[in-house]
Parts: sequence; structure tokens; C-alpha cells
Amino acid sequence: MQQQFNEALIQLCMLLYRIDGKITLSEQDYYQSLLKNLYWQGEDDMDEFERKSIYRVRRAVDEDQVREFILSLKDSLSQDPKKALSIAQGICYIDGEIAEQEQEILDFLENRVLAKSLALAS
Repeated sequence: MQQQFNEALIQLCMLLYRIDGKITLSEQDYYQSLLKNLYWQGEDDMDEFERKSIYRVRRAVDEDQVREFILSLKDSLSQDPKKALSIAQGICYIDGEIAEQEQEILDFLENRVLAKSLALAS
């Protein structure tokens, strides 16, 4: 269960820091810090999982399937919705500005994808 959450969290963060087309050093540092603090038990090692996820994220963005991609992470992210939303917000705000695409994803995540889980967790 925790591994599924960790994998979904990594993919969500990748999406958020790539969606606006620019990756800042502060976003990279935030992401690397997240990776260092995850307990990893995946079938693939973390580097291999990241390579596969980069492809998945790029494809979702290129094919305008971002919402569908996020919905595919819903069950896993719902295991700890507060943490998922907090980390998503952190990566969006870490560089001091939030792109329109990032805000749309945060709104979708909070108000649609995780809304029920967040209400239950409160």
C-alpha cells in the first residue's frame, strides 16, 4: 500500500514540475528531497521507475491527457490525501510562483480527485 502511494506521489510531482515547461533548481531540490525520504520497495529500483514515469508523464502532457493521468493515481494518492496535497502544493509553490497549469492541477486534485478522501481524513 505505501509503495503504491509513493509511486503515485513521484508521478504527480513529476507532472507538476514538468507541466509548465520549465524546471527550476528549487523544484529539482524539492523533488530530490522527497525521493531521499521515501521508503522504496518497488519491483523496479527507483531510477528505473523514474525513467518509466518520465515517459508516462510526457505522454500524458503531449496527448492532453493530464486529467486522466491524475485520475489514474487517485486510489493510490487517496491513501494519504493530506500528504499528497501538501507535497503537490509544495512543489508548485517552491519556486515562488505558480503557473496556470499547476494551479489547474492543484484545483483538480483538491476539488475532484481527493475531495472525498480529504473530507474523510478531517
